[in-house]
Amino acid sequence: MNIKITGRHLEISPEIKTFIEDSLKVLEKFEHNIFDANFTIELNGKRYKVELEVDVKKHRFTSSDESYELMTSIDHVIDKMKTQLKKFEEKKHDR
Repeated sequence: MNIKITGRHLEISPEIKTFIEDSLKVLEKFEHNIFDANFTIELNGKRYKVELEVDVKKHRFTSSDESYELMTSIDHVIDKMKTQLKKFEEKKHDR
């Protein structure tokens, strides 16, 4: 999986980068064919807007969250993506 982490209006620290990479590894349990994961963190005033795009065989999934706590937003985005990938897997097996 290719992981791209982008920060807008802020620097991405090595700790945050490591946290994101470890969190994204959990997604591979739900879908093994993840090609790319684009993680964007934007700072607007004091609020963090976090977006995650994941490319899986002819499909692109997107999740986003916005809050005052960066780590909370990252966790919410990962949880939302887990839910989407679980539903996608269930649909594939129901066919």
